[in-house]
Amino acid sequence: MEGVYLPLVTPFHDGAIDLESLRRLVEHYRNTGLAGLVMLGTTGEVPTVEPAEQRAVVAATLDAVAGELPVYVGVGGNSTKHVASALAGYESMDVAGYLVVTPYYNRPSADGLIEHFRAVAGETGRTLIAYNVPYRTGVNLSNDTLLELAATVPNLRAVKDATGNIVQSLDLLERAPDSLSVLTGEDPLYFTSLANGAAGGILASAHLATETFVEVADAIASEQLVKARTAWRGVSRLIPALFSEANPMPLKYCLWRLGLIKSPECRLPLTRVSDGLAARLDDLVAGLPAAR
Repeated sequence: MEGVYLPLVTPFHDGAIDLESLRRLVEHYRNTGLAGLVMLGTTGEVPTVEPAEQRAVVAATLDAVAGELPVYVGVGGNSTKHVASALAGYESMDVAGYLVVTPYYNRPSADGLIEHFRAVAGETGRTLIAYNVPYRTGVNLSNDTLLELAATVPNLRAVKDATGNIVQSLDLLERAPDSLSVLTGEDPLYFTSLANGAAGGILASAHLATETFVEVADAIASEQLVKARTAWRGVSRLIPALFSEANPMPLKYCLWRLGLIKSPECRLPLTRVSDGLAARLDDLVAGLPAAR
């Protein structure tokens, strides 16, 4: 796995899943150079999406993407049995693999994390992406533990590294085998991670100026550092505003203003952006390249 993967938002309208807007989003993004879509992750507000709705979202995405991009599905929870069962429920669908977040709230030991991922991986032969996001889950998947998993779980082939710890991230990039793709999930560290050997990123910010995010990765891959840095400076300014209030509220506001989704609606406990941020986002959207 390499390149830019988009953790797509889940559009809502009047409390329901907005499949029309979802299809519009997929049509918009499928020819932008993305390496794939990741559905029902953090940006997709998966804790608020009911199981039947989740399947509808995945089915609609697969239909709209028409085989042109791989689709990965986020699965997670604090019960290994429930997570394994949820993953198994997608095996009849044409998904490329799964983004599996570390169990939250329980704060398992390294042994517990290893057994969790092994149990979940045993339900599929498809690609697993381990998702390490300690500030949300309360547990950090250490590099030693991750590398043990990579060595012993054949289908664990990538990690979404969202530790926010540059020291841990650089150590992982130094030690990761070629068989493990390190995909940064820290949008502000995208350029830095790529320059230090990351295979790509799973980036919420890439909903905006998508082709420029792709250009950064392509330039790094072809060893055009100055070109990559110039492109990065053109999009890095977007990121602080998009994360200044709870994700994906600012992002959905921008997509709504761009006419890509019918409503900026999120599900409780998320609400809406503040008036002050809305004004900043209006200026940001006005400055985006046409059509992206």
